[in-house]
Amino acid sequence: MLIQNTNDLLTFINDIGTPPYIALDTEFISEKTYFPQLCLIQIAYGEQSAVIDTLSGLDMEPLIKFLKSPDIIKVLHAANQDLIIFWNDYKLALEPVFDTQVAALVCGFGDQVSYGNLVKAFTGKALDKGAQIVDWSRRPLNDGHIKYAEADVSNLLIIYDRLLKEIEKRGRANWISEEMRELSNPARYGFDPDAQLKKLKMRGLSRRRLATLREMICWREEQARSQNMPRGWVLKDLALRDIAAHPPKNLEQLSRIRSIGGSARGRVGQDLLERIKKSLDIPLAECPPVDEKEKIEQVNENAMVLLRALLTNVCKKHHVAPKLVASKTDLEHLILGKSTRITKGWRGELFGSIANQLLEGSIALALTDGDIEIVRTD
Repeated sequence: MLIQNTNDLLTFINDIGTPPYIALDTEFISEKTYFPQLCLIQIAYGEQSAVIDTLSGLDMEPLIKFLKSPDIIKVLHAANQDLIIFWNDYKLALEPVFDTQVAALVCGFGDQVSYGNLVKAFTGKALDKGAQIVDWSRRPLNDGHIKYAEADVSNLLIIYDRLLKEIEKRGRANWISEEMRELSNPARYGFDPDAQLKKLKMRGLSRRRLATLREMICWREEQARSQNMPRGWVLKDLALRDIAAHPPKNLEQLSRIRSIGGSARGRVGQDLLERIKKSLDIPLAECPPVDEKEKIEQVNENAMVLLRALLTNVCKKHHVAPKLVASKTDLEHLILGKSTRITKGWRGELFGSIANQLLEGSIALALTDGDIEIVRTD
């Protein structure tokens, strides 16, 4: 059912009542804007489903109130982008949520869990991939596109039901609760310049140069937000790297940087030079640390090899995706004695405790009939 007016939306919400859970999905476009443009919201429970046209001018307040209910579990797949959209557009932090992608990782469906793979595994149906390139902002919507959008949440109900049974069978409800609480934290949705700094993977820069790079990242973010355009349209990553590696001192030098050129002559150039100067005045103690160099010098490669082998062994034994349990950074932090998530909660119980025993030498890994075996050394 396509909903394009407030009366139909109120009727749907009244009919569906307060179910214990709903399948929830969105369709949006984000290629030409900083903030994704929300085009559709799909909801399903039982035999009822709706495709809500958010571009039709209907009053969204009844739906927001419905989604705020703490008694309704919102089931999504790869929920992060959807959660960000609800927060940006409506300041709505969905809670409680259930992400079927995370749940599938917990249940051992491998490190790469796509929605299409889960649909195929649980329903035997293949997704219509042609609809994945639809411009959802165009109106009118045709019947095929509406059917595709509605099927997304109908299939999600089946996936949710099957995953719940897997979770119960494996006794991992606490694991899931831990992961889902993290998803509902609005602090995850904001801009983190240090996270962007790491994504650019600039090695060999001094702390001062990293401070310049961080300033450029912050400037680009401010411009992208204020003009509602993609970050790359404001300043490409390549230009950020060039500026950080060789900070220009004047407009002439700035104009020679690829993808800036003539734009350096205007306000953009003045802004960039001011931010570069600001980065040079930051006290060294407040500049980003050179983490990568410290890791290369301090991380024991033998310890890393053993931890990776242990991680693979433990995850295979317990049917859980290694990617969900620990990243490379998690393992490095454990070796260096730094705080890491793998010593806490369900990860600590599953892997962190035994990983520490391996590092301390109280257990060892042995090869028995081609398989890795954990043996005690005391």
